[in-house]
Amino acid sequence: MLRGTGAAIVGMTGLAASSSTASAVSTFDIEVLDVGGSVFGSGSTPSIPVGDEVFIFAHGWFGDTTVSSQASDVATSMADVGYEADEYVAIEWDATTINFIGAENETEDVGETVAEMLEEFYDDGGGDVRLVGHSLGGRVVLETVNHIDDGYEVETVAPLGAAADGEMVCEGGGGLFGDNWYDGIADNAADVRNYHSEDDSTVGAAYGGIGGAALGTDGSGCPDDTADTYTDVDVTDSVGSHMGFLGDEAVGADLAEAAGVDVDDDDGGWGWL
Repeated sequence: MLRGTGAAIVGMTGLAASSSTASAVSTFDIEVLDVGGSVFGSGSTPSIPVGDEVFIFAHGWFGDTTVSSQASDVATSMADVGYEADEYVAIEWDATTINFIGAENETEDVGETVAEMLEEFYDDGGGDVRLVGHSLGGRVVLETVNHIDDGYEVETVAPLGAAADGEMVCEGGGGLFGDNWYDGIADNAADVRNYHSEDDSTVGAAYGGIGGAALGTDGSGCPDDTADTYTDVDVTDSVGSHMGFLGDEAVGADLAEAAGVDVDDDDGGWGWL
């Protein structure tokens, strides 16, 4: 009931706003891969282009129409401090539906498909991957590492304003159904960086419940019970809204640093991270 009420709120205040707030033009050569598998049916499985350094972005609710510009916003914030990928990829899935719960449930299937795509990518000699997801896309990237086969490890996984309960990343969490992302994070990701902002009231309205944590607003809420590969990154000082994660300078700088870029705090001003 609480989640249903929250979903109604976010529909009015921001999760679906991506189609009108993202920048209009992509400044990167971004390959959009349509994974299909919407709430209305399933689609084909494309291939991720092989490169030594690959940036992959997954959008959230109603974000399929602007996924290129959203991906470009994040990639630009990383490029501003020196990050460069061989390939830039956007994962498009059918998220334009008024059925928010259906879209939320669909993220598991999308994540499973992306996991299969990554397995093929690594098998074909692919290098390092920076897997970034905004809002419901944050669920997609966490479902991806939860479904990828043992023996594979994604270098960087970055939910931005993830539309999820914090307990989903806690050992022994998962709520009523007891299922969560802890094992996938621990076993299949080298570095998970969860970017959250206390000013993301959109996610905070829909998740966490009474006394709980919303992953995109509060972080995990269980700092002693997360995997060693998991880090909560509080960007409240920089991100003032749900859509504010996209293109944020502090998020981009921290992501670039996680990818091995030598970011100069004195010049960039990222010292609060």
